[in-house]
Amino acid sequence: MKDRKIQWHPGFVSAMNLELIKYKEHLEFEKEYNLNTKPLQIDLLVIKKDAGVEIGNEIGKLFRGHNIMEYKSPGDHLDIDVFYKAGAYAGLYKSYGSKVDERKAEDITVSLVREGKPEGLFAYFQEHGYRVSNDYRGIYYVEGNVLFPTQIIVTKELEEKEHVWLRVLSENVEEKDARMLLEQMKGIKEKGELVY
Repeated sequence: MKDRKIQWHPGFVSAMNLELIKYKEHLEFEKEYNLNTKPLQIDLLVIKKDAGVEIGNEIGKLFRGHNIMEYKSPGDHLDIDVFYKAGAYAGLYKSYGSKVDERKAEDITVSLVREGKPEGLFAYFQEHGYRVSNDYRGIYYVEGNVLFPTQIIVTKELEEKEHVWLRVLSENVEEKDARMLLEQMKGIKEKGELVY
């Protein structure tokens, strides 16, 4: 099993599409959005088509017009350097508009997604004066020394029913999550709508 390289990012993009399916007419998803010529690439860029639409999903509550999402596969590290890299991607994305200040800084967010809580990163935050709040299960808002509103999403801590699509992106899927996923899959209509 260790010889196989699992492609986690396509599953992440699909899971985020399903997480936010209720708002699909208001969002545009661009997977592996190129910032520049290879290798700089945002894992997922979520663009709100209508600024007036409020996303009710806990993950989307932070969203503004342009939302940079960095996904770390199971086993990948999420440390302070990855944290800064995601912020740098957001900065580059902001600076690559077709004219000066086309993409407003206040209209950009950063989300880092990982299965397990990055304890070392959270210790770094505490040691260096960052503020971290946790308004929703598995979703941590980072404030302080950040250029853009930033959240860290810990998928195994997310509420089971509402976020099963992300919770199952794991090498150790819990049986209750697998059963819930199957139930939700039955509820998907042909048009791509979820029935809870």
